[in-house]
Amino acid sequence: MNRCKPGLRWTFTPGQESQESANSGIAEMIDKIFFFHNLKAGGSSLRLIIESRFPAEKRCPLIELNKVDHEYFRGDYARFRGYDLYAGHYGQDIFAAVNDDHSCITNFRHPATRLISLYNFFRFKVNLPDEELHTERYYAVLLAKSVSFERFVSADDPRVDVYVRNAHFRQLTNSCWSLDPTNKVGGVFRFIDRMPWYYVCEYPDLSLLWMRRVFNWDVDQMPRENVTGDGGGCATSLSTLDDRTHRIIRMKNKLDFTIYRYAVDRFLTRTGPRDCSSGRRATNASKVHAQHEGD
Repeated sequence: MNRCKPGLRWTFTPGQESQESANSGIAEMIDKIFFFHNLKAGGSSLRLIIESRFPAEKRCPLIELNKVDHEYFRGDYARFRGYDLYAGHYGQDIFAAVNDDHSCITNFRHPATRLISLYNFFRFKVNLPDEELHTERYYAVLLAKSVSFERFVSADDPRVDVYVRNAHFRQLTNSCWSLDPTNKVGGVFRFIDRMPWYYVCEYPDLSLLWMRRVFNWDVDQMPRENVTGDGGGCATSLSTLDDRTHRIIRMKNKLDFTIYRYAVDRFLTRTGPRDCSSGRRATNASKVHAQHEGD
């Protein structure tokens, strides 16, 4: 493997992206990364790839993993400065405290399928002793094991809402563990555009191809890590959801749907030359959005 081999940061002059692929910019070296790991969107597999490029002493240890951890630190993250790689369910609050010219990346997944995967993961894959499961830290996991998917996403409780209400938008603006976003959609759009690369779960092969181009990493395939599975045939799926549950998901995740659509459209533009004569890329992007939102 190309251990800790620097990649390339692609930058652009105004208007350049309207004329050519975003993969043909001005090359700069990328040797520091901050990965905003969006929960249940292929991030665990991505972390295997990314972490293998950095020696252990350059990788920041786990900072926080849930709302309880977040409340414990109370924004005191400066102690974690000094690493080349940060990868976790971290938000802008941590990034602001540790940033030392790190390149930001993240992973996108359609909000509805991401929430279904999260619910199935909590329900079937997280196995804890009963005493630990009944602690504040794992309230959302216990609820998922106890109620239907509709009741889970409908729960009016901040311990669940941090998982099911605009979690990715809040992560990219403040923290996925806080229910208070601190930026507007336009600011997130600009943040996404500044990322040299990001992963789209619905386009795994194209995402890896883009990763190879941007980081100059020899990546052949996506490893399978932390895969939810089908719960022995009992898992919830998109096709089984009724209209009411779809409406609840859309109502609670309007901002996540908005940034997902934007990221996919920009992704399809940035990963290859636009075929203006046929409108192929615009058509493909529309199909992705219509397909998932219509299910």
